[in-house]
Amino acid sequence: MGRFLALGLLLCSGMAFSPGYYPHGVGYSWTYSTGMEQVFTREQGGALFLERRLVGQPVSADLLRYTPEGVWLEGLVIGPSVQRYEPPLLLYPPPPLELGQEWGGRSRFGGQSVALVGKVLRIEGVSVPAGRFNAYVIRISTVTSGGGSQVMEVYFAPGVGVVRYATLDGATVDLVRYRVPK
Repeated sequence: MGRFLALGLLLCSGMAFSPGYYPHGVGYSWTYSTGMEQVFTREQGGALFLERRLVGQPVSADLLRYTPEGVWLEGLVIGPSVQRYEPPLLLYPPPPLELGQEWGGRSRFGGQSVALVGKVLRIEGVSVPAGRFNAYVIRISTVTSGGGSQVMEVYFAPGVGVVRYATLDGATVDLVRYRVPK
């Protein structure tokens, strides 16, 4: 479960705002250098399902809600079951992002306590297979009461989404292509 929790918290790329700053809406999709694809597949009760696929097969999905207060992670969908965050976790604050900005929260998930802290570190130009972008570099740290922890830097380009994920040991996952629905 810890592996899915980390995926749910750190692989969210999409972001009620207009879809412009934090791109979101049914049909938006992102494909990364690992072969992982993220697709907004449907909306239900005001929340969007961001499905992760490997080799075209669904792996899991995040249940995300966009409000004037930010982008909230409400749950993780694995197969037919939905596990909820109580309360939902703030993934991204309301736009626009600002250098030095910090946010965070605590929640319960699957019988564990989860803490998330995000901080905008810098703006950096980054070249990935999908193009060249000026991205906000956001450090996202998560800790669970079960002893799990992860720190990742997310390169977020407004209007596009996450263009790179980087771990502190230097590993990166880059955006290969993205699709905006018509």
